[in-house]
Amino acid sequence: MPRMAVGSWAWVFGPYASHPVPLQQVAREVKAIGFDGLEITGRPHAFPDDFPTFGQRRELARMLADEGIAVASLGGPVGGGSPLVIEPTAYLDSLRKYLAFCVDTGITSLRVSSGRLPANLNVDEAFARLVDVWRPAAELASQFQVRLLWEFEPNQFPSRPHDVNRLARIIDHPNFKVIFDLSHAYVVSVAGTAEPKPSEPLSGGIPAFIRLLKGQIGRLHLADTEGMVGAGGGSLRRQLGEGRVDFRAALAALRETRDGDDWWTLDLHGEADATATAHQAKAFMDALAREAC
Repeated sequence: MPRMAVGSWAWVFGPYASHPVPLQQVAREVKAIGFDGLEITGRPHAFPDDFPTFGQRRELARMLADEGIAVASLGGPVGGGSPLVIEPTAYLDSLRKYLAFCVDTGITSLRVSSGRLPANLNVDEAFARLVDVWRPAAELASQFQVRLLWEFEPNQFPSRPHDVNRLARIIDHPNFKVIFDLSHAYVVSVAGTAEPKPSEPLSGGIPAFIRLLKGQIGRLHLADTEGMVGAGGGSLRRQLGEGRVDFRAALAALRETRDGDDWWTLDLHGEADATATAHQAKAFMDALAREAC
């Protein structure tokens, strides 16, 4: 059976932006629902600069352990922002700070993002920039025994399925893997809304996308959508089972490729009551796990 996590950002952003829920309270609530862990966002939950000493970091780790919650990953402004914009040396310096924080707190996976395609870079230049930054980043992460997980998103570069595959295979490092978010994957492979534009659907949809990425997927994010994007270009979410994502077909493809680790992460964003939504989603995830395992 998979271990199940939920992203702590659901209690930080959107409706919670003016009153984020403290991490310890989130941990208690998701443990009560039955989740095994959290994928943690940065500030205000776990930003390295807010825990400058080793003792503070160990206390954070102890608090989560005492609540019975494991940490599936850490995110935040890793690298100080987009590697397409941040100067490479500055990006790696920021990454090193996050990696040290991960070691001190016992976290073994760190999420990274690519960002939007800058106006001053063409597609080939942007690919080269990401490779030039993320290849040494993956090597640096390996020295800390931390894995980098990249989550492609419809409004970031790249997100077209063949481009996602191209980048992952050029980097081709055991400490650099793709987060396969089912909502994002539906938008870019079925709805055909991806960067850089123009984009088009991938024949075979999500299962074909999973097979295309065989060997490169490191983590599964569970989210549902009808295929639309919001004003900012990100995929609009629906409650699990209420959108168009075929979860069973996706899980069958993942069993076939044997990709991903043992975590399934519920990725919520913009929920007015994140705890209630997580509770409802957990029942859906449990049913899927019973079928799949």
